Amino acid sequence: MAALRIESLRKRFGRTVAVEDVSLTVEEGQLYGLLGPNGSGKTTTLSCALGLLRPDAGRIEVLGVPAAKIHKLRGKVAVVFDQPTLVRGLTVAQNLSYAQHLLGHRGGRPAHEALQLAGIADLATRRSGQLSLGQSRRLAIARALLGSPELLILDEPLSGLDTLGVTAMLKLFTSLREQGLTLVLSSHRLHELESIVTHVAVMIAGRVVREAPLVELLKGMAGKLRVRVDDVPRAQEVLSRVEGCMLGAVDVERGQLGVDPGPQGPAAITRALVEGGCEVSAVEPQRAGLQKVFETLIEEHGAHEVQP
Repeated sequence: MAALRIESLRKRFGRTVAVEDVSLTVEEGQLYGLLGPNGSGKTTTLSCALGLLRPDAGRIEVLGVPAAKIHKLRGKVAVVFDQPTLVRGLTVAQNLSYAQHLLGHRGGRPAHEALQLAGIADLATRRSGQLSLGQSRRLAIARALLGSPELLILDEPLSGLDTLGVTAMLKLFTSLREQGLTLVLSSHRLHELESIVTHVAVMIAGRVVREAPLVELLKGMAGKLRVRVDDVPRAQEVLSRVEGCMLGAVDVERGQLGVDPGPQGPAAITRALVEGGCEVSAVEPQRAGLQKVFETLIEEHGAHEVQP
């Protein structure tokens, strides 16, 4: 059974299309990254999945239950949003006790165990108003763990954290997955998440443009080149005649184009361009990283980062 399955989701706000034809599947045990620029539709997608927004079309199932009936999964699904909502005058332990009372958790994970898992057991008596942003995030995660959830969804969990805070949070996510949780992380922090996610969906302008295991996604970038020339249209014409060569994203203004050389090597590509009358200023291998994959997808889909 999939932990989360979304099929052909569409959501509009008036005349604005927030998400269109979004489909993705999160299997149990995955650490799944829902990645994309600000304004790409990640939060809207998750809000529909959690029953917080009513979709205009599509089908959503969470742990086998329709999203509209997610209330039947009390304790099995937990969510942590970008800005933790805590009672600043209460201590860390009191915040958890208050949450247990409000949410009606009975027989779930004890508060002291949730604090231990989140790595803040030593802060139990500190008032939440005195916590750093990273500590507040950990408290929000501890609160989410009270009901012994099977699926944990986190929206922009790395936002605003410094390097040490990010590193600690990544270790926490990996630890939670090792203990059997399925995690969905919505973020635009690609470089950091590359070290922990197992599967990725990339959203651009309200659509999922790629979904794949991380290993498969990075493998698809191996061996590709970025070529800088004086005449991009001429270079395209020359390379279209090179056997096995595939052309990728093009940036005429910068005089560069992506090239998958196929069986040819960088030297063969350079030689073909020079013999074809092109001046070549650089032939650079593209590092097979998540950031590079994302940049390539942005170029291919003609999208630009949109601020909220």
